Amino acid sequence: MMFWGAYTHWFQIHYDVLKVDLLESGSQECGPILEAKDRKYPASAPFGVDWAVIYGDGKYFRVKEAWNRVGHPPIGGGVRSHFSYHYGDAHPRRDADGFPLTQEPDTPDADLRIDMDSTLVPHIHINSPDHIPQNRVQGYSISDASMVDFLRAVIRHRKTQEPLHDLLKITVIP
Repeated sequence: MMFWGAYTHWFQIHYDVLKVDLLESGSQECGPILEAKDRKYPASAPFGVDWAVIYGDGKYFRVKEAWNRVGHPPIGGGVRSHFSYHYGDAHPRRDADGFPLTQEPDTPDADLRIDMDSTLVPHIHINSPDHIPQNRVQGYSISDASMVDFLRAVIRHRKTQEPLHDLLKITVIP
């Protein structure tokens, strides 16, 4: 279980450290949008984050997490119910917040996207729209995916061009 105050503190610490390497010259930052979503209990779940950096070479990362309420609202705790960690070519069109569009027919396939979406089935995409479920992934627990580990891999990938799935030790089996 995660609490809003702890999550915002955790995010800010990691953001302050990671942004130094993630914000390259010529890049554009979208967000981070970090917000609690319950007006009656603003210091409790549900809450989430949405953050992206669009690089000068047209690549971008976007990380999103959503935490839903567990138990009584005044308690404030949440569990991660959705996440999407995305790296690849940015769609040239943007939404109202400046984020590249992701649901258009001409949206480029991600180099790597790690998701647990409304299907609640953790899966990945590697250079394809195809969902690759956990039973075809070795060496990596999708449901335990870490935003920080993903962003550290993006930093290393940007420096070395090693594939992200290799950096995260993701092996896909047929």
